[in-house]
Amino acid sequence: MKKPRGLLYLVIFLLHFSLPGICQTDANTPIHGITIYIDYPDAAATVSAAQLDSILNGITYLETGIQRTFRKYWHEQTRRNVVLHQDVFFYTAPFLSTYYESIGWQAGILLWKDALESVIVNNPSYNWDALSPDEAGGLRSVMIISSKWGPAGVGGGHGPYWTLSNGVKVNYIYGSVLKAPWDVSNNLFMTLHESGHGIFHLPDTYDTEYDSGGTWFYTLMSGGMNDVEPVGGPFLAQHNWGHVIEPGPGTHTITLKADGDSIVVFRNLHDSLEFFTIEARKQSTMGNSLFPVELGLLIWHSDTKVPASNTLQDMTPMKHYAHSIEQADGLFELESFFPTEGNAGDIYLPGNTFNAGTSPDTKWWDQSVSGIDLGNIQLTGSDQISFSVTVPEAHAGHFEEIPQAGWSLVSATPSQAGYNGTKAFDGDLNTYYHVPWGNNYPRPHEIVIDLGKPYVLNEFYYTANKNNVAPWEGRIEDYKIYITTDTVNWGTAVASGTFFQTGIRQYVLFANTTGRYIKFSALSSFNDDVRTSIAEINLRGYDPSVTSVSDPVSDTHCIIYPNPSNGQFTVFTTAGHAEIVVTDLQGQEILKTMATHKTTNLHLDHNGVYFVFVKTQQGTATQKIVIDR
Repeated sequence: MKKPRGLLYLVIFLLHFSLPGICQTDANTPIHGITIYIDYPDAAATVSAAQLDSILNGITYLETGIQRTFRKYWHEQTRRNVVLHQDVFFYTAPFLSTYYESIGWQAGILLWKDALESVIVNNPSYNWDALSPDEAGGLRSVMIISSKWGPAGVGGGHGPYWTLSNGVKVNYIYGSVLKAPWDVSNNLFMTLHESGHGIFHLPDTYDTEYDSGGTWFYTLMSGGMNDVEPVGGPFLAQHNWGHVIEPGPGTHTITLKADGDSIVVFRNLHDSLEFFTIEARKQSTMGNSLFPVELGLLIWHSDTKVPASNTLQDMTPMKHYAHSIEQADGLFELESFFPTEGNAGDIYLPGNTFNAGTSPDTKWWDQSVSGIDLGNIQLTGSDQISFSVTVPEAHAGHFEEIPQAGWSLVSATPSQAGYNGTKAFDGDLNTYYHVPWGNNYPRPHEIVIDLGKPYVLNEFYYTANKNNVAPWEGRIEDYKIYITTDTVNWGTAVASGTFFQTGIRQYVLFANTTGRYIKFSALSSFNDDVRTSIAEINLRGYDPSVTSVSDPVSDTHCIIYPNPSNGQFTVFTTAGHAEIVVTDLQGQEILKTMATHKTTNLHLDHNGVYFVFVKTQQGTATQKIVIDR
């Protein structure tokens, strides 16, 4: 379908009202949990049963240090999707707190199990079946509150996977104190933070090694200075809480209201687990007292494949935060310094821009260009911010993933027992194909897969294993990919290059190629490792026998051949007139020319991976070219 010429302008107002189809609010789903307050013979309870019930379950209850209750906080932060209720019990430990301080956390946490067993014994009519289950059949919310900071295991969350004497399962349990040593009064921060782990599986976003700043007071999962911060835009996006919109291609003017209900999300076209989130914040709003300006935009860069807390602060494809703040001043103080608490330079205000040429920039972690261009920030009234943003067209021919269900293994370099080649396409990231340590098989290590029928393919995805225990490593460094209609004539590789040393999913783009069989060839693994691992292989394309494909997002197509190339290659485009731009992976322009015919011959001198952009009035097509001289 032809698109109107010129830019598409769309005005989006994300205010406090409902936007059907793009958000989830006001579901008010009940979650019923259990809380046990543990005190000690030398550290008696500091709250009464009635007071604790009010702190946890009250609606309007307030006291010094607690501006809103446990229930009210999560009701607000989930955008009224969740209503929590905790049944409250008390238990006195059999020994002094000093005893629990002297043992390891593995032994100390057994006190929590004893407390649960005491509820079973002393409350035989208690209805355990009324408690909400988690997805694994355990209890959804099991919280321990302690009268004293310090006993081993009292603090943080643990996955003990207990089965209690009445058959009830406790897969995850979390604990805290109402008053930490630095608090002069009760303070719900720790209780809320740990419940974020326990109930909603939110990760820490502070640096648990304490050598960088993480995200500090910008989120509950990192902060806790003298306020209880909002949960943060990335977690709203992950759980689809509130007004979440992901603008399509074109230029948009967006107005956000700083009430926390509205966020904007831009996802990596090739990896939905990597995304930017934009939210508006106002300092005078509850929980934002540490926000460094009265009104501004907070921009996050998230990669939810990163399994660690924010300990990887190198800002490289291999070592970056799971959730980072795009600091508008480009100083990256949160990554570079400890302690640091964030400052006004982090916030996007009128005059700031955010695009491929700014610092920070809008590139994805693998340094490919997202094409997102944000600017014209305006403060509109006391609690609204508007900005314009351009979202690029998807590259030509970005198709659906090919279902793995029809695939079968043709051959593979011999594997470790239990880690055969079928594990590379079983849809489970926790299983993987593994050529083991001590193997005598020369490189390349190869796996050949029958897709079941011919497809037109143009994207390949590789995920290495993420294990930190044996069998591990074997992450592929240099690779080649072959596609054929039989298993004899493989011809020239459709793509080759070097992956990053990481367990996150990585993608390879290549020209549309028809074939039924794919051979993935591991030429080397990092650190001269003799092992090879593949957690998952995924492909994008289409079945030409059932699908007549026209580009769903652009009328501009391009094919590059040969690819890989020795430096000389041809760009074929359906448009007779186009601007061709070649960039490196960092977005630096290498070559620019105007095409006046459908075929243009180009030359690059240096080995590497480059992006070729073919730009016309109808859109932009993008392809990857590998130069291997």
